[in-house]
Amino acid sequence: MNSGADGGEDTVTEHAALKHALSELDAQLATSAERGLGARRRLEPLVEALRTPAAAFLRPELEQRLARHVTADDSFARDRIAHVLAGACGAAALPALLSARASDRNDDGDTLELDVLELFVAWPETALKLSLDYAASNDPGMRRVGLWGLCVIDSVGTNHFGRVADAAFDPDPGVRADAMSSLGTLFGTGDPSRAQEILITGTSDTAPEVRRAAVTALWGAPEGTVDVLVARTCDDDRGVRYWAAWALSRSTVPQARAALERLTADEDPDVRDAARRALAPPTGWP
Repeated sequence: MNSGADGGEDTVTEHAALKHALSELDAQLATSAERGLGARRRLEPLVEALRTPAAAFLRPELEQRLARHVTADDSFARDRIAHVLAGACGAAALPALLSARASDRNDDGDTLELDVLELFVAWPETALKLSLDYAASNDPGMRRVGLWGLCVIDSVGTNHFGRVADAAFDPDPGVRADAMSSLGTLFGTGDPSRAQEILITGTSDTAPEVRRAAVTALWGAPEGTVDVLVARTCDDDRGVRYWAAWALSRSTVPQARAALERLTADEDPDVRDAARRALAPPTGWP
């Protein structure tokens, strides 16, 4: 079947078939309450039929549907449409997919991020340009996605460590928290001493989500951080205390053990449980 844009009969027929497939996918997504593996398998033939460059002409419609499902917080439908968009449009799908990821951090889907990662591998120059642009955006959600993209592209922090490190002082707490989390991964090896310094500073951030991220990133109590983590066991935020307990779970320093013993009487049951588990070797990630 000819997929060219010459206006021939074959093209008209193919476009009609693809439009029909999209309408059928819409109908099944709208009428089925099932959102599990069975539904995914049932819809797979329609999704795969649409994942063809011949369906690139549907890009505006697919982008509208993607935005609608994100707004509706329907991650199942979001991921089906995102998968179609990625297969049909390739690199041209990245802006819409990244925008969806910026406004929808829902992790109960299963393919949106994988589709983005596959497009990053296939079109690295486009991925880098978009990530840099988004990291400099005025919108905090887009900055978070841009920084995530940079950490994916530059996994060991060789080229873009400074930009992510600077984001640890962003006006938006969500951006700061993401930066802290990134600095606690392999990305932080781009400049380990600076990464640790920033994480220590982050444990005293005014926003609890940033303190949580910084404390979590210091899990294992690396040298020079025990006192900082012990101080966080008295934090007003239960989540910070919880992750501080786990961060100290491998430490044999007396003050760390004393802090954990104190947390076994914490007012929050999850914090108490974390402290008890941290005191009972072998310990591990919760």
